[in-house]
Amino acid sequence: MFFAKRHHWFSFIFCMLGGILFIIYSGLQTNGTASAQEENTIAITETEQIKLTGQREGNQFTLRYQLPQKNKQQRIWLQLYALDETKEQPLTKTNNKEVVVIEDESAQSWLTTQDFLKTPCEQEVTFQLPNETKKLKLALQIEEYDHENQESHKLASLDELIVDIPLATESASSDRVEVSSTDSQAAETGTESTSGQVSNEDSKGVFNEETQEETKETGTTTSSSEDETLIEPFKQERLYQKMTVSQAFASIEPDYTTDQSGTYPSANWKTDEKSNVLNHQGNKDAGETWDGVTTWNGDPENVTNSYIEYGGVGDEADFALRKFAKETNTPGLFDVYLNVRGNVQRQVDPIDVVLVVDWSGSMNEMGRITEVKKGVERFLNQIEGSGIQDSVYMGYVGYSSDGSNYQNKICQLGKFSEVKETIRTMTPETAAGGTFTQRGLRQAGDMLSTQNGHKKVIVLLTDGVPTYSYHVSKVQTQADDSYYGTAFSLTQDQPMNTSFIHDWYFAPDQYGNSKRIDNTFVATIGEAMALKERGIEIHGLGIQLQGDQTAGYTKADVENKMRQMVSADEEGHLYYESANEAADIADYLEKKALHISATVTDGEITDPISQPFLYEENSLSIKSVGSADLTVQPEVTVSDNTLNASSLYLGEGQELQIHYQVRIQTEAADFKPDTWYQMNGETVFYPNHQSDQKALFGVPSAKAPGKELTIKKVWEEYDGDVSSRPESVYFEISRSPVTSKESWQTGYLELTETDAQDQTTWERSKVPAVSEKDGPNYEETRLLPLYNNQGETFDYQVTSERTVSGYEATKVDAYTWKNTKTFVPLALNLIKKSAVAEVKLTGAVFELTGAGETVTLVDQGDGTYGLPADTALQKSQTYRLKEVTAPAGHYLAEQTQWQIHVDAQGHATIDGQPVTLVEHTITLEITNPFTEIPVAIRKYTVQKEQQVLLAGAVFSLQQKTATGDYQEIASETSDDVGMAEFTILEPGAYRISETAGPLGYDTVAGDYEFVVGTDGKIQYVGENVDGDANCWTLTHGNQLKPFDLVVNKQDEQGQALEGAKFRLSGNGRTVELPENGEALAVFHFQDLTPGSYTLEETGTPAGYAGLTAPVQIKIEEDGQVFIDEERQPNLLVSGEKNNQIELIVTNQVKVSLPETGGNWHGWMVILSASLLVLLAGSYLYVKRKDKPSLK
Repeated sequence: MFFAKRHHWFSFIFCMLGGILFIIYSGLQTNGTASAQEENTIAITETEQIKLTGQREGNQFTLRYQLPQKNKQQRIWLQLYALDETKEQPLTKTNNKEVVVIEDESAQSWLTTQDFLKTPCEQEVTFQLPNETKKLKLALQIEEYDHENQESHKLASLDELIVDIPLATESASSDRVEVSSTDSQAAETGTESTSGQVSNEDSKGVFNEETQEETKETGTTTSSSEDETLIEPFKQERLYQKMTVSQAFASIEPDYTTDQSGTYPSANWKTDEKSNVLNHQGNKDAGETWDGVTTWNGDPENVTNSYIEYGGVGDEADFALRKFAKETNTPGLFDVYLNVRGNVQRQVDPIDVVLVVDWSGSMNEMGRITEVKKGVERFLNQIEGSGIQDSVYMGYVGYSSDGSNYQNKICQLGKFSEVKETIRTMTPETAAGGTFTQRGLRQAGDMLSTQNGHKKVIVLLTDGVPTYSYHVSKVQTQADDSYYGTAFSLTQDQPMNTSFIHDWYFAPDQYGNSKRIDNTFVATIGEAMALKERGIEIHGLGIQLQGDQTAGYTKADVENKMRQMVSADEEGHLYYESANEAADIADYLEKKALHISATVTDGEITDPISQPFLYEENSLSIKSVGSADLTVQPEVTVSDNTLNASSLYLGEGQELQIHYQVRIQTEAADFKPDTWYQMNGETVFYPNHQSDQKALFGVPSAKAPGKELTIKKVWEEYDGDVSSRPESVYFEISRSPVTSKESWQTGYLELTETDAQDQTTWERSKVPAVSEKDGPNYEETRLLPLYNNQGETFDYQVTSERTVSGYEATKVDAYTWKNTKTFVPLALNLIKKSAVAEVKLTGAVFELTGAGETVTLVDQGDGTYGLPADTALQKSQTYRLKEVTAPAGHYLAEQTQWQIHVDAQGHATIDGQPVTLVEHTITLEITNPFTEIPVAIRKYTVQKEQQVLLAGAVFSLQQKTATGDYQEIASETSDDVGMAEFTILEPGAYRISETAGPLGYDTVAGDYEFVVGTDGKIQYVGENVDGDANCWTLTHGNQLKPFDLVVNKQDEQGQALEGAKFRLSGNGRTVELPENGEALAVFHFQDLTPGSYTLEETGTPAGYAGLTAPVQIKIEEDGQVFIDEERQPNLLVSGEKNNQIELIVTNQVKVSLPETGGNWHGWMVILSASLLVLLAGSYLYVKRKDKPSLK
């Protein structure tokens, strides 16, 4: 029975197993079919913005893209190139008619659609491939259209990708498609396996690492020695190509007004109507419109009002800012509050994160491993509560060195929800072993090697130098001669407790040079560099790092090595931090979690406090005011009157409130009461310090009230004479208490005669300011605040009055002073003026006789004369004033004596006429006539090296007008001794110019400028002054003008006769006319200077007889002209024309004599004799004519 039952039971089990196997087999068949259909599909990338795949069929390649976001208007811009070893060929032919080719602003061609596509949507484009195409290069941009602003912007871009695609003949057998960066190489790479059994601690991928190492089939390159496996991580495929997603947000600019009342927020609110603070309003609907709320009580517990929100409203905002101030109970002391609220990122690309944690023995020190456990817990809790956990995939590598007592555990990468509990419990209570950082990094790289389009991140935590590494086979030498490993064997270098390799060795670099390998950093840094090149981002925390004395490294050297392992952001900031305390570990891990999930990551605030406000010491505090507590405490400091906050990590529900106090500095000399001052300069918030994108807080403005004074002056004159009152009086105003010696304590207030209320009282009321100085520099710029820097009320008082000459001052009350006039002996002030110019004259001499003595007045040098020191005019005295000597250039005044009398009451008269006293001074103005100043100019020329005086030159005396022109006031002609004389009647600027020269001489203006001073002295810079003359005389020379010789050619009847030629020579020159061969009857020889000349007729008109002999012409230096030694009448002319000599040359007709056989010879003798007589008579006739005529 038992066996029967058992038989039925086994039958049942067998049937069940058969059914299960059948289902599995059917499933495998189905999956095999699907796999066969999709085995050529290439997963290129997948983000929140786009999913991109490709598929090859023969020589066609189909690119599919999905735009998953909802209710958007988007389109892609695409560039695709086929690559071979020598060139790249653009692919533009497609089967999609909606796709067109468009050039961008830089003339690059892109494939895109004419219209934007409504999302979500999917589209594919098929390209014809060149034969044997194995690689494609792809570039992509996503453009989004904004209907509200009616403009488009680039949403995201994909840098150049190299896509490896199988050949058409290889499609069936290809099992994987690689996507790498442009500079990656397609090669197999070596990685270390993580074989072992599943740990009892967890059943989801946690492994205990065995000490024996194996090698995966993929990723290894076997060297020439079959016993050694060469690992070359730099040849592994690129895992992640960063999508540059536009995170830009438009900064919302606060709005301020500046007018006579100061600078303040245009859209403002305050706590009540009497408040001395104006705060900036918040925005409405996350835009640039302000909310319109003008008053609320300013309770800092209120986390609703006046926020400037970005990216949404309320809980949907990416982040929100608020800044406001309010008065305290102490005047001039203000509370300032800054609020920053964060949120969870709403668009997070899938991310793979592996924690790589040092489990070496030194991690037991100071509780480091315990802090790691806490930090991992906080990391997980932060991701878990962020709302983005579905986009996060996590793994964990705990590493040390090999050994049966050491722990090396791995949690393979998986969905966050599936691995979080495993990771939560992985970190041991204690740690042991050495530091094998390279292996930990390699294992993390293996985990992240899946091509899934996710961002890849390693977070490395270690507390010391690597004491283990793989043997280096090759290195890469950098420009600074440093080098790192690029290829490794599986043999380990084991320095044990230092990074220094005692059995150091050499490895070749890319140039074949041997490089010494004497430390484990060469390999460890090389491993990290390879991971970064594959697109894996490495963040690092150095935990209480120390120097390595054995290796010769200081602590700074070790930290620099760590920095070489980590990645940098786009601004070049390294993802590296140092933990000086073990407790910093947990904070670091929490910050990394927030870095992934929060909208505010490593944010910063810069808040400069502006004058006249000053930070109140020890008033700074921070507080968490959100629905979720702060998990990372920010660093907030105030230095140099500027608040700086950093390390702001704010996720969902987290809000930070910073509070501090400022005092308004009312004691500054330039402080203005009742004027709005901005408490701060531009207050900037950077949500992420790795970006220069900033948001601005609204800046509050505050003011302090002022004080107004009333002051009075009472006058009393015993004689009723108010003329001695000054135009103004000054009072010294004091204030107290002040808080600083630098603060002003006294100022001045002026009352003037315009403040007179009646004959005896001057008064000013509601005075808001005083002057720093009295006198000429008086300016009411020091306004009067109500209280000092500490809020204590100022006490203002009039402490003294500046002395008023002739009056005695007494204080009536705190703000009233009385001046009583006293008699003061009188001063005498004489003003000496010229009758012809508004100038004062010095050099006069006055004597004053009276009261038993005679004194000479003092010439003050400015045209005024006064009594000597210790001398004054007394009451009941009569004085006689006499002018003894007149100023230079002037005659004595018409009146030279005056009588001055001062009666018993102090009244003064001059020659019986009352005198008005000004400042106890008698003033008398005396005018002197100007003396006549003779001036002359002498005209001459030089003949035979001797000056010869010339008559007949006309000279003009001109005076300079106020406009700078010269106007003629006299004109004179030089006499027989060459003199032209003038008389000047007043000082001023003058000029003498020649307007016409003597007959036959040139005219040279000269324009001799000189100045006649008020003292009658002449100022002239020229040298042509005759020092021997009786008066001031200039000399002016002229030259004889050149002569022009005009030769008129004519026949015996007086008709012009052309065709002759003449030569004039002499005085160093020869001129022949005509010059160009033309026929002339008049010949002009120009510019002849004194000397001897010879005129010859070198050519005679046809049929005429020429001159029988040359003509001798002589010109003397005095202008006389001799022709053939006969003096000619005066040939000099005036004006600009040259002097003129004119000759008439007459030619006779030649007679031809016939050849006959008769007695004609006798007749010819008779005829010749007659002709000679006729010629002699003609010559004597010509000599008697005014114009010489020659034949």
